[in-house]
Amino acid sequence: MAIDLRKVEPLGSKSVLLEQAMRRQQGMGNSSLGGGHQMSDIDMSDMITPDFDWLKEDKVAIEGLVKQMDASIGLLASQLREVDTASKKTRVTMEKEQQLLFKQIRTLNSLLKNQVDLFSAMERQMSEVELKQNNLLPQIGIGLIAGLMSAVTILATAPWLTILIEGMR
Repeated sequence: MAIDLRKVEPLGSKSVLLEQAMRRQQGMGNSSLGGGHQMSDIDMSDMITPDFDWLKEDKVAIEGLVKQMDASIGLLASQLREVDTASKKTRVTMEKEQQLLFKQIRTLNSLLKNQVDLFSAMERQMSEVELKQNNLLPQIGIGLIAGLMSAVTILATAPWLTILIEGMR
C-alpha cells in the first residue's frame, strides 16, 4: 500500500513526516468508515521552526552577484566598443592603403604600356630602316656600276690580251 506524501507538512523531520503520512493514510481509511480526525494527530513537538535568515543571506549574495554581473557586462560592453572603434580605424586605414595600392598599380600599368608602345615604335622604325637599306634600286645601281667597271677593265686590258693570245699561238 502506497503512502501519500502530498499533504504532509514539509518542515518536519523525516520520521515525523512518515508518521503523519501513515496516520493520514489510516485516517482516510477510517474516514471512509466514519472517523474523522485530520489535524488533531499532528505531533508539533518534533517540527522545526522556520528560519528565513538563510533566505535573506541568499538574497544579499544574489544581489552581489547581480552587481558583479552588471559590472562585468559594462566592462565587456566598453571593451567591445573599444574593439569596434579600433576595427573601424583599421578598416579605414586599410581602405586608404588599398586605394593607394590601386593607384600605384594603375600608374605602373600605364608606364608599362608606354614602354611597350615606345618599343613597338622603335621596332617599326628599325624595320623601316632595314627596308630602306634593302631597297632594290641601290642594289641595281651597285650592279650596274660593277658591270661598267668590269667592262672598262676588259676594254682596257683587251689590246694586251690580244697580243698575248697571238704570242701564244
